[in-house]
Amino acid sequence: MSGLSLKEKLRELERVQNRAPSARPAKPQQNNLAELLGGEERDGCLTVERRYALHEAHGQVRLADLLEISGAAFGIAAKDGQLAAFDPRRAVFLDTETTGLAGGTGTLAFLVGLGYFENGDFVVRQYFLRGPQEESAMLAAVQQRMQQCSGLVTFNGKSFDVPLLLTRSVLNRLRPAFEALPHIDVLHAARRLWKPSLQDCSLGNLEYRILGKTRSVDVPGAFIPALYFDFLRTGNTRSLPDIFAHNRQDLVATAALLAHLGSLVQSPFKLRATAHELRQIGKLYREAGEWETSGRLLQLLIENHAHERQAEDYLALGFCYKVQRRDEEARQIWQHMIDHLSFHPLPFIELAKHLEHRAGDHQRAHDLVQRALRAMALVEELQPAHRSLFYRQDLLRRSARLQGKLCHRSPHDQFPFMAKEISAEESFFTQIIEKERVLR
Repeated sequence: MSGLSLKEKLRELERVQNRAPSARPAKPQQNNLAELLGGEERDGCLTVERRYALHEAHGQVRLADLLEISGAAFGIAAKDGQLAAFDPRRAVFLDTETTGLAGGTGTLAFLVGLGYFENGDFVVRQYFLRGPQEESAMLAAVQQRMQQCSGLVTFNGKSFDVPLLLTRSVLNRLRPAFEALPHIDVLHAARRLWKPSLQDCSLGNLEYRILGKTRSVDVPGAFIPALYFDFLRTGNTRSLPDIFAHNRQDLVATAALLAHLGSLVQSPFKLRATAHELRQIGKLYREAGEWETSGRLLQLLIENHAHERQAEDYLALGFCYKVQRRDEEARQIWQHMIDHLSFHPLPFIELAKHLEHRAGDHQRAHDLVQRALRAMALVEELQPAHRSLFYRQDLLRRSARLQGKLCHRSPHDQFPFMAKEISAEESFFTQIIEKERVLR
């Protein structure tokens, strides 16, 4: 064979390969696969479509509730002001099933599910990769559908689904049509609201704990890649209906969870939110600059959940009043914390500020600062590991300045090293809470 030309060698190799028995069993007929899954051939790939009535309950939520939520509420929940014009009627919900959970260029999205509202229904259309050779056609069909939408909703899509589809689109020489869409990742919003109380914010746990919905039959997501590889290798289609059902349930659960989360943020006073939810929603409104709404939520929390309120709730309410220049109400909060709650330096610092700058009572302010320093020294003696350096420095600077005022001398003349006091009250609360976390 060594005397053969290159062309003759290639022909001989092709003849031997064609004569050798195939090690791969015959694949199922496409018509049978479409019949099994209830789908059809469309745009060069297999597609399956299901419709869900909007009035049907998914746990304690109806998908129709999603259409009643404003873009402003979505923006507050997602901490993204660009979502102010977000309209769920024109959004697409995305979820993928892949050949691996680690991502990377070797990972394929073999099933892409898209959910959207159409003619009074929530439609789930799924695009299936029967073999790697269909990837380009499937991605093109997915992008064609997504081009008709003006917003994107996923669950962990910012970290996984979207980067994966972008990578696969580039590798197939397609220009992604969804990269610039306004995007709500429900996982991130759910973590802000429920992680401190649930810890596990997986979609299945949120569906069960928050929506009150239990899936009767579901294939674990970790098993899905192996089941798809088994289909490619052997043609075994037995697990495919369960994989499609899992993908559909994830899409509907994501839509229902967003409906519930958005309703809580939009109408916290109408819904029976838990104490923890009120606390977290109030924080979202503060971060959005909605201090009045945040204050009202904290008032509701303190009045109606006496056994669950915390010193942090009083602090947050006091700063809401302070930012709104409701000085007397803020003073009452600081005084209540000093009189009735366990020692914390912040109420002393804030009340001292009020007495010094608002009431002009330098003596009482100085006495209060000294009282706080004595209490802090006692705390440090009883708890040597207590880290209170930040508050001690603040109190010492404040004491020095007040002493200077009481002696009728300029504090800057007597203490030239003294830094100017920060007056940006709008950002003070956020700074303090962040430092509290660091100190802990």
